[in-house]
Amino acid sequence: MKKFWLLTTLLFGSFLFAGCNFLNQQPEVIDDCVIPEDCVAEEPVVDDVENGKSLILVFSPTGNTKRIATFIWEIVEADFTEIIPAQEYTDEDRNWRNEESRTFKEYKDPSIRPEIQNEITLDGYDTIYLWYPIRFGITPNIILTLLENYDFAGKTVVLFCTSEHVWIEKSVEYLESYNLNILGSRRFAQDATKEDVQEWIDSL
Repeated sequence: MKKFWLLTTLLFGSFLFAGCNFLNQQPEVIDDCVIPEDCVAEEPVVDDVENGKSLILVFSPTGNTKRIATFIWEIVEADFTEIIPAQEYTDEDRNWRNEESRTFKEYKDPSIRPEIQNEITLDGYDTIYLWYPIRFGITPNIILTLLENYDFAGKTVVLFCTSEHVWIEKSVEYLESYNLNILGSRRFAQDATKEDVQEWIDSL
C-alpha cells in the first residue's frame, strides 16, 4: 500500500511540474496575436502600390524643388520619382531673361512639349504630390507633357511649386482644362524648411 501511495505521489508531482513548466513557456502575445517562440513575427505591412500608395512626383532642373520635396518624403509614406527631361536644362536654357533660351521659348509657345526621358508609373497610386518650379507665373511645359501622356483620372493631386515671388494660383488656373482632382496647392520659397512643409501638410 505504501508503494502505491508513493507511486501516486510521484506521478501527481510530475504532472504538476509539467503544468507549471507549460505555463512558464506560454507563447508571446503581440498585439493580441499569439506568436509561438519558434516562429518569427512578420514585418509590418507597408502600404504598397496595390493598397493605394502615394507618389511624390518632382520636376526639379536646379535641385531646389527636389530639396523641398524630400521633406514630404520624410513626412508622409510615399514613393519618390523625378521627372527627367530627355534634354537636360542647362543654366543658359533656364535663363528666362534671354529670349532665345529654351525656357523663354516654351513660355512664348505653349504648344511646345519637352519630352520626358524616364517612364513614370501611376498605376495603383491614389494620391500624387506634384512638384515643379514656377516659370513666368505658370506651369512648365514639361508638366503639360506629363498630364497629356499619363492618366490622372481617379487620382487625388496635391500641387506644390517653388518660386521666390510668384504665387501658385495662376499655375492652378492654367491646369484647369486637365480636370485634375486637386486637394490643395501651395507655393514655397526656395529657403522653405521641413517645418513649413509639415505645417501645411497638417492643414490638409
